[in-house]
Amino acid sequence: MTNIVLLKLANRQNQIKVEEIKIIDKMQIIKSGCRLKMNKFKNTAKSPANIAFIKYWGKKNPRLNIPFNDSLSMNLSGCITTTTVEFNPRFRSDKVYLNGKEIKDEKKFRVLRIVDLVREKSEIPWGVKVVSKNNFPSDAGIASSASGFSALALAASKASGLDFSQQELSILARLGSGSAARSIIDGFTKWNKGKDNKSSYAQQIAAVNHWDLRDLVAVVETEAKKKSSSEGHALVLTSPFFRMRQKNLIKRIREITKALKEKNFKKFGELLEEEAIELHVIAMTSKPAIFYWNKGTLEVIDKINTMREIGIQVYYTMDAGPNVHIICRSKDAKKVASRIKRLTEVKFVIINKPAIGARLVNKHLF
Repeated sequence: MTNIVLLKLANRQNQIKVEEIKIIDKMQIIKSGCRLKMNKFKNTAKSPANIAFIKYWGKKNPRLNIPFNDSLSMNLSGCITTTTVEFNPRFRSDKVYLNGKEIKDEKKFRVLRIVDLVREKSEIPWGVKVVSKNNFPSDAGIASSASGFSALALAASKASGLDFSQQELSILARLGSGSAARSIIDGFTKWNKGKDNKSSYAQQIAAVNHWDLRDLVAVVETEAKKKSSSEGHALVLTSPFFRMRQKNLIKRIREITKALKEKNFKKFGELLEEEAIELHVIAMTSKPAIFYWNKGTLEVIDKINTMREIGIQVYYTMDAGPNVHIICRSKDAKKVASRIKRLTEVKFVIINKPAIGARLVNKHLF
């Protein structure tokens, strides 16, 4: 067995031996006819969370995160993850940090799954350091895994010297978190469920400047939710309404796509709320039942209904969590935000525009 293979095996166990590092240090690392310098094995990416207009809820293939249905989303300008990845023969073990804390649990395993795929493809056998930072609450139903794994996919692949297409990056990000497939792409996206690993990826359906929508995230809870999205995905088939939802989605996806492209805000908003409520009905009727809403969720929804009664066009949606995404047009954003901020249960509001997807940046986190 070659020294490189031995090192790769040791690295997958997060234990790179000193002797093997010395062997690698002496090797001539050749790629594209040029010796690579160490600074080429480090890259940083930023990527947005996204809000799903049509939800991804339920995995047809849990191992590959292939969903039961297509989904549609918009990237969020104010909810960003920054991730720096470095491969280095001096790293004796793989380290992953999130918001200043080292991660050692299941989250680390999910991160290293993506890293290992990159190492295998690029044939880089070294240890890795991953440092990630969110500018919004993590694990609170604001799609931090979407921004996190899309940033990781781009930063890791570029740090290793791989030059993936957007489609390939969408597929790679999906393997870490399904909704991350959408955050790779700019603006408004559709994630085609596909039939296998190669056919399940996201594509743009409208550019960032297509529609001047605003997403105001009314944050009523900053702590991690008690039941993860993964737990919810695993229970969908226990809900008596899940099969009905799959039938309803065919028409709803067609109608909301049309409303989005034609900028029919009233129709778009009605479908948005219908979809959000249905998602949570599935969660609530799963066995065991999952309740993501809290009293703050209901307070915000009630206020949105009241605003509509006085003529302000505003609608809501939610992912798997208590925080409410309030959708309005830019001309109404200030007055909507002002009213929402006064609510007792609202801690703060994040105002988002449609945003570009994952991109490289020059400033590293370490």
